[in-house]
Amino acid sequence: MKNLGTLITVLVCLVSCSSNNEDGISQKEIEKVLAGANYNPIIVERGGIKLVEFTDFPKFADVTTNIASQNQTFKLGINKIEFNNKFFNLGEKTSEEKLHGARLNEGGQYLGVIKPKGGLKKVISGQFETDIERGENLYLCYLSRSYDLSIKNSNASFLFKIKAEKNGCFSETYLSDTVIALLQPRGSFKINYKKKILLDFYLKNVKIGDGYISLVIDNIEFKLSKWAPFWISGLKFGKHTVSIELKDKDGKSIKGIMPNQQVSTFTINELDFFGQ
Repeated sequence: MKNLGTLITVLVCLVSCSSNNEDGISQKEIEKVLAGANYNPIIVERGGIKLVEFTDFPKFADVTTNIASQNQTFKLGINKIEFNNKFFNLGEKTSEEKLHGARLNEGGQYLGVIKPKGGLKKVISGQFETDIERGENLYLCYLSRSYDLSIKNSNASFLFKIKAEKNGCFSETYLSDTVIALLQPRGSFKINYKKKILLDFYLKNVKIGDGYISLVIDNIEFKLSKWAPFWISGLKFGKHTVSIELKDKDGKSIKGIMPNQQVSTFTINELDFFGQ
């Protein structure tokens, strides 16, 4: 899609100067620009911390990913999980990655893999390794841009389970369980990212609806009514804690199957030689 400012300028010219669309811009693209021009991003500020909704990114509504489960067998211990993508290339640099000034994944676009406990695995090939333990092994997998922004259409992620018992391992795909997961920020940030850090979370098999996301950053609460990424500014150097909780319209918490993935700690380094 062309630059928003350029398209708006062209649209003004088209309306005021001529009725003919000589620039080759489709009616669908014009309607998208007009819709975007009339939308004001959400901005919330409290306790010196400011949140600004991140809106300037492609939605990728047609991409898909899913587990290739038909020919896979699993066992206790290390296994390789295969999956398939459509219209999304892992390992590529996102075209607009430098535009936003966000922290980048050196490996490019990836499939993020999270389990009920542990960190985030970033996969840039068509399979990933996991250690299957006795009992239930849950996985949420989602596609992400190279600057750690998850793609939020329902087909851009999959949730599955491998149940390991004495008589073998059995997989269940396309689970309907609720997942509420805080994806970013995680890890360490260099000094040059201090002014703008990406906040991103994932909702699987659940919607905010009439409720809200209770976002707490260093004991300061924000209430978000939309599933959207935000830029965080106003944070000081050092360690920070972020947590999210989905609540209904009465303030009652909606539980997910990965509660430990709803909280994260990260560090903004005052020196420039630390990595991600």
